Amino acid sequence: MSRVQADIVEWFDNKGYGFARQPGGTERIFVHAKAVKGRSRLKPGEHLELEIVSGKNGKPAAQNVIILNEKQFANRLKLHLITATILFITAQLLVILGKANIGLLAIYTLMGIISLLLYRRDKQAALFGWWRIREWQLLAMDLFGGIIGGLLAQHRYRHKMSKPSYQIKTFLIVALHAILLSLVGIGII
Repeated sequence: MSRVQADIVEWFDNKGYGFARQPGGTERIFVHAKAVKGRSRLKPGEHLELEIVSGKNGKPAAQNVIILNEKQFANRLKLHLITATILFITAQLLVILGKANIGLLAIYTLMGIISLLLYRRDKQAALFGWWRIREWQLLAMDLFGGIIGGLLAQHRYRHKMSKPSYQIKTFLIVALHAILLSLVGIGII
């Protein structure tokens, strides 16, 4: 049986159970405290690895639940924060050195704020089963100047961190922005 990752969206401590949801999924997975290895209390937002089985009335239930260690996410999270900081400082230096117009900072700031708000909305939608924002829309916002906000949002909300394909696309967008800023810095653009 394959294992999947999910996040706790609700936990009833007094009843000993709660519900989890896979990243990007809408279906709730029943999680009983007895199925959790090492701990019987969970908190909303905690990351889990589990097996999905057919539970009561055929609804999805979790078994062999492992709480993923926060250290597993910490390195990737720090990398996102550091990368966003480097991109923003680079853009500031280009403006200070006269290599770029102040509009560059305005675009990164405005698009970054919009991107951060979209990621926040999508994280809320993932937790509460609302209508989701499509991944290509989030990535497009990052591509067109919102990458700093996107990285900060992934760090802050721990959103899209468990999807390797999404992280590869994010890395490619970061690389593209780094190349563009370098070309501006050496005067090619």
